Amino acid sequence: MADKLYQMPENCDFSKVINADTHSNECTPVLDNKFFSKFSGLLINGPKEVVWPKNGDPSDYPAGPWGTTEGPFRLMVAGLVRTEYKTLGLKGEASEEVLLVAVNQQTAESYSGKMPQPDVDTEPDFDMGLEEIPPTDEEQNKLLTSYFNFDLVHDLGLPIKEASYNVYATLGEMKSNSIIINTKVE
Repeated sequence: MADKLYQMPENCDFSKVINADTHSNECTPVLDNKFFSKFSGLLINGPKEVVWPKNGDPSDYPAGPWGTTEGPFRLMVAGLVRTEYKTLGLKGEASEEVLLVAVNQQTAESYSGKMPQPDVDTEPDFDMGLEEIPPTDEEQNKLLTSYFNFDLVHDLGLPIKEASYNVYATLGEMKSNSIIINTKVE
């Protein structure tokens, strides 16, 4: 029997997952060994079912300036990406470039999007005069892990209706595991 490279948390509380956050949480897939895992690629985890209220409007719950969302009209997915530093020239910062896709299994309508970026400027307006030291070949081949958390309603524009979605993530040529999420309106 092959060793498992990761565990997928079950029965975690997706309502506690913070949208547009690049930290792991109780619903994030867990690598067998945080620092020395042999896993390379993308993993996502999501609820099997989400129930939204009949009355109400998602626009009553606007996202904050950092992309955070609140309220009953959320569908959160937590994930991780583990790639080499040099992958796609991202210098190990791959989480913001992950594309999440949700396909309605009945209508084949697809929704996709990247993690929202803050509405505020986080870059300094000055040049400190420091040159970036290029990484060594060994550092460029090193596997680095980053995390991502998506709200499919806010980030992908998923409609509030009953449906069944096939959800997966991509980064360049890489594709994550696929999960099925059912949505209900009651």
